[in-house]
Amino acid sequence: MQHLRIILCQRLLANGQKERPELTVELRARGHHVLETDDSDVDLAVCDLLWMQGNANWYPRVCRQLVATARRRPPTLIWHTEPLPPPSASGLPRPRLELRELAKIILRDRRATDVYSNFSRLRWLVRRGLPDCLVVSGRARQEFLAEQGIGAHWVPTGFSPDHGRDLALERDIDVLFLGTLEVKRRRRALKRLERAGLHVTAEGSWYDARGWGEHRTRLLNRAKILLNLHRYAGELSGVRLILALANRCLVVSEPMYDAAPFVSGEHFVTATLEEMPQVVGHYLCHPDERNRIVAAGHRFVTEELTLSRAVTTILALAHPAIEQRRARETSVQ
Repeated sequence: MQHLRIILCQRLLANGQKERPELTVELRARGHHVLETDDSDVDLAVCDLLWMQGNANWYPRVCRQLVATARRRPPTLIWHTEPLPPPSASGLPRPRLELRELAKIILRDRRATDVYSNFSRLRWLVRRGLPDCLVVSGRARQEFLAEQGIGAHWVPTGFSPDHGRDLALERDIDVLFLGTLEVKRRRRALKRLERAGLHVTAEGSWYDARGWGEHRTRLLNRAKILLNLHRYAGELSGVRLILALANRCLVVSEPMYDAAPFVSGEHFVTATLEEMPQVVGHYLCHPDERNRIVAAGHRFVTEELTLSRAVTTILALAHPAIEQRRARETSVQ
């Protein structure tokens, strides 16, 4: 593929860091020219591909600009990695929103990332002929969109060195949860586990830079087990699994409707909240079993489930739209 001029829409987190800086690094390493934007007006005429990363709802200004440009807009790709409502086949209940999520919807806050806002933006774009290529990071999300008559490709989130590495530190934290505790469901789950006698070290915040980068890598290298507690029941959190396995933690997760490409029992362990104290206790007392699963998961994410492979796949999916745009421009000339 020829080198592309790519506008990459990438949000800034509350702590000031970019959400996926490794994506820019990967694209530039391939020789592509990448212009990053959080959500500002961009010169659409000077790019071969506009790539929205994570969630189109984070970029309302860019979305409006794309719709207004009609035929002059560049090929547009969305790699959607945020939650969507569960497919009907899952049997899962429709997620109930918390007050802070409802407030963001009412205020039209572009930071809204609940399942309904996420889907609403995608549906709004599809009705206006966008995007040219829609990619989702979970098969359940692909299944839900298919139920709504919206086609999407499935490309899982991939590992990059930014996710961490094995530092061979002493693992002095038995059980860790890493993630925002603004989610009421998670707070209730942690209290329930504590009452059952399972002590969990909980860290993570959108506002604290220590939850990212090298500090996060060192923290995960101190943990034996990382819990995956859902924001929404049954939801896949691919990044959390990648983070744990990159740093050689065993993941004990609440049941997921579709965990692909991860396999329970091979890359991680599944347990309900009721089962977690006993399951965690078992793997703390049997390090050989724990290390066997961790080793298989570590090999999987670092050798197979890589960001490099994901980007190769996504660019190949976007290639037809890019070539069609170039053909139109050549015919006009």
